[in-house]
Amino acid sequence: MNVFLRPINEDDGKLIVRWRNNPKVAMHCFNRTPVTEESHRKFYEEQVKTGNYKQFIVEKIEESSGVCFYPIATVYLKDIDRTNKRCQLCIFTSDDEEWNTECQMIAINKLLMIAFEELGMHKVYSFVFTRYSDEKELLENAGLTVETVMKSEAIGSEGEFEDAYRMVIFEDEYRRKNQSYE
Repeated sequence: MNVFLRPINEDDGKLIVRWRNNPKVAMHCFNRTPVTEESHRKFYEEQVKTGNYKQFIVEKIEESSGVCFYPIATVYLKDIDRTNKRCQLCIFTSDDEEWNTECQMIAINKLLMIAFEELGMHKVYSFVFTRYSDEKELLENAGLTVETVMKSEAIGSEGEFEDAYRMVIFEDEYRRKNQSYE
């Protein structure tokens, strides 16, 4: 199975709004405010076009032809701090059955490559509610480690404050991990 990361464009708004407002996706987000096409358009103009976010549509590649088949999710790097060379890695969970652990792992590794190889980051971090051990494990498999546990960091899906992991990978760790695959 393979996937391709394509930068989002304005026409992706409806799809991103649908994914983001899905309750199964929203429950994993620190901010659960519903997104509208108008609010997404504003976000696109203010964040994506300015380079504060690098957001991508994950497209499944049809194996036999090698052609991008259809979009299955969105992933992004945000809060890109070029001075301190750090950014946050984020993935949307998706209701698409193709958005499985294998595709997620490929997408995360591609985001890390963009962060370290193209953007020159020193540090990439991500946040995961502590209740989602499968998400923590996914990030660990990509080389991220728990930097800290943040107590009562955000309101969870049940309306109570929940703890979250801040997970991190540094450029030297990324390079060591990827040397072993060469």
